[in-house]
Amino acid sequence: MSAPANGNGISPEDAQNDPDAFPTAAQIPLKDFSIPDFPPQASRLKELTLTADIKLDEYQALVQDRPVTQPSLPELPASITNLTLELFTLGFPGSPPFLGRLARCLPNIRSLTLFSCLIDGLDDLSRKDAEGFFEKLTGLREVHFIDTFARPGFFKKLGEMFEKRGGDGVQIVDVSYTFRGHEDSDFLARVQGEELAGLINPGVVAANFDFLPIPVELTQDLAQEGEKSELPEGVLPFASDGRAPAAVKKRFEKLSSGALRSLKYLNLGMWSVRPVEVGEIVYACAGGGEPQLASLTVSVLLEDGWAQELVKGMEYKGVGGALENIELVGVPNTKTKGEGDDWKKGIEVVGLEHVEELAKACPKLARVKMSILQVKNAPNVEYMKEKGEWKKA
Repeated sequence: MSAPANGNGISPEDAQNDPDAFPTAAQIPLKDFSIPDFPPQASRLKELTLTADIKLDEYQALVQDRPVTQPSLPELPASITNLTLELFTLGFPGSPPFLGRLARCLPNIRSLTLFSCLIDGLDDLSRKDAEGFFEKLTGLREVHFIDTFARPGFFKKLGEMFEKRGGDGVQIVDVSYTFRGHEDSDFLARVQGEELAGLINPGVVAANFDFLPIPVELTQDLAQEGEKSELPEGVLPFASDGRAPAAVKKRFEKLSSGALRSLKYLNLGMWSVRPVEVGEIVYACAGGGEPQLASLTVSVLLEDGWAQELVKGMEYKGVGGALENIELVGVPNTKTKGEGDDWKKGIEVVGLEHVEELAKACPKLARVKMSILQVKNAPNVEYMKEKGEWKKA
């Protein structure tokens, strides 16, 4: 294997002569599940990215067959603390266990990112290996799941594992998906929204659960290719009366005795909640003590009087005392959402008078932003506090 490249294009020879020039990051494309040997100048790596570059027919054989010989895993630099696994869309071999052996080779991982992966693979052996992988990463403090899926039960198991570690465990949880529900009717079912709530655990500092719209560039490319003349925009969070948001609310109730006082950043955009429930969630974060939550993003059902209810919830016992930033994703009530573009008419975003009322309940508030389902040509507004006055950005 050639030396992992650093951002400055320094050659291996230069790196050997200059210790400060040793690369700190490397990306390795894998044609199978064997990792090549690392050269000496990789001894100071901090970040390692493994990218699947495997043909589909070969990939299926690698994860489903039971090879006699194990793919090679070399001795990896102990300095690696950040690991990224990307494009492993069929998961990882469970026999021999790839992830478990990788975790043993990288005992000092503190940050893990999985991008466009099927974490627990296609069978029970892969599931067992994936569970063992997280069990071995005892120093894990930060985890990112980006467009990454798992079969039912896996995230529930993972949440239980994180909860046992408590305040000494994962402190940053980041889960996001490019929203594909417009063209894929099974999308929300595959996200496992009910189980994901269990990843919110005592000691967490930042928790992000979000749906992201398909990038504008991609929608334009698809339209040009003739796949669809007009592609739907925005996102559709889990419905407020469904099982997934109920699990979120139950999770915050369980942890409302002070377990979430460390939480400073919270994004629950993946699940829609009623306005009155926003204040209840913020109250649970305060846990009866001094509020710490500084940034909140939430999807709110736009039922009658929603803005007043939102303000009322923030006024309760000063729970919004630390909030500096509030971002709202408005979810139109089914009664108001009509056909075509008509649903956009008559929908009101948060007004200046409500922002000023929020600011009374949240004295540190400096920014309020709102969209409707993250649709660009629907009502959008942003207010910023400048020199003591609120103005539209």
